[in-house]
Amino acid sequence: MSIKRPWKTAIALLLLLSSAFSLTACNTSTYAESGKKIVPAMLAEKFAAYLGKDQVTIVDMQSAEAYAAGHVAGAVHITQEDIVINIPVKNMLTSKNKLQKLLSERGIGNDTTLVVYDDNRMNAARFFWTMLMYGNQNVVVVDGGLAALKAAGNTLTDALPAIVPAEYIAGEKDTAWLATAEDVLAQVNEPDKNTILLDVRTEAEYQASGKVPSSILWDYADNFYKDGTFRTVETTRINYLNQGIRPENSIIVYCQTSMRAAPVFLRLYDAGYRNLKIYDGAYLEWSSNPNYPIDVPSGTVAPSNKDAS
Repeated sequence: MSIKRPWKTAIALLLLLSSAFSLTACNTSTYAESGKKIVPAMLAEKFAAYLGKDQVTIVDMQSAEAYAAGHVAGAVHITQEDIVINIPVKNMLTSKNKLQKLLSERGIGNDTTLVVYDDNRMNAARFFWTMLMYGNQNVVVVDGGLAALKAAGNTLTDALPAIVPAEYIAGEKDTAWLATAEDVLAQVNEPDKNTILLDVRTEAEYQASGKVPSSILWDYADNFYKDGTFRTVETTRINYLNQGIRPENSIIVYCQTSMRAAPVFLRLYDAGYRNLKIYDGAYLEWSSNPNYPIDVPSGTVAPSNKDAS
């Protein structure tokens, strides 16, 4: 006798829940503070009360054109280009001096809590990592970005906020969150079983240009739901456990130019992972160096190192 379809769905759901429970029950890992750096979208005037602080600034990280067309009332504007330098390759961490000047001009002081949103799932997370690199943890990212803020009832404006310049003093670069090409090469040559190289590009990119040997390939988009919000802390932990990735592992995340690595870093940090680094030079730097090995799919030819575009 065949089982009716509703029962099949129920059975499948029970099996999924059972699997998740088994993973959670068997997980003896310890996670750091979680669920504090990705915040739900809400009306702009509620952010200060929600965070329990008076010094709260909303930061819009759309393009200049998009910001001019409409942004949340009172939001100051910072672009992707403002927080990167393109030496030696595209989208590298900005300098301490450039960051200090930028934030001071935007009226942001060291005692300011920053609520950051974007419209591309990358810029706000990259800003979070940049600030963390220079010793500032007073940054939260709006889950779902601009689309979620509009859905929460925020009306957009083209009016520019009044900005009073401040003095921002950045800390020294914290290399605990940063991996270099030398770090990655050392892992390739002498693998540490506790270290994981996480390539968050797509399968198509791997097929076209290869990857760093021993990397786990996992598309960054899998850290989001279809509506553009991040997967929950619990779902994130289960998904990474399924991949054999635990919080006690040292995780080095990279993509093509280190932009997509940032939301993965943020999602893991917010889920309680702290042994995290972004390989900032990313695959663009790696594949440009003829001395670095490349893992290519079976039957394909290794890409040329002459063109790093």
